[in-house]
Amino acid sequence: PPWQGGGEMIDRVSFEGTTYQAPPFRFEAGTPHIAGAVGLGAAIDWFDGLDRRAVEAHEAEVFTALDGMLRATEGVQVLGSAKHRLGAVSFTVDGAHPSDIGAFLDQAGVAVRTGHHCCQPLMARFGVPGTVRASLGAHSSKADVMGLCEALRGIIRFF
Repeated sequence: PPWQGGGEMIDRVSFEGTTYQAPPFRFEAGTPHIAGAVGLGAAIDWFDGLDRRAVEAHEAEVFTALDGMLRATEGVQVLGSAKHRLGAVSFTVDGAHPSDIGAFLDQAGVAVRTGHHCCQPLMARFGVPGTVRASLGAHSSKADVMGLCEALRGIIRFF
């Protein structure tokens, strides 16, 4: 059997099963993600050069601004209120599907994730089809947060 999947080694794929090309083609899984490995190395080098305490403080400040601005925006429901959280805020907009909000934000130049985020039981618990998730990192700024919230307020006016 093939030891690795990918590339031209597949003959057919269906819900009933998968068949592979005849040898030697079934052992040709394609080129590994070399650019991704190089990029990961560069990202690790960049991160290793940061002052982690300063990054944590910066992210906490930006997160607090994002959480506060979203909670103050009429029509936005922020999901989750754990005391110790950082990095991402999930929210819904009254009367709008998360995918629609994500598409409108994309048009405004704001990148977010939408959907059930691989946690359908949690979405069922909250009674929503999914959420919009804004994620933050060391590179995020309060200007990014303000841009998101400004675009979101415009979208809400539209809806």
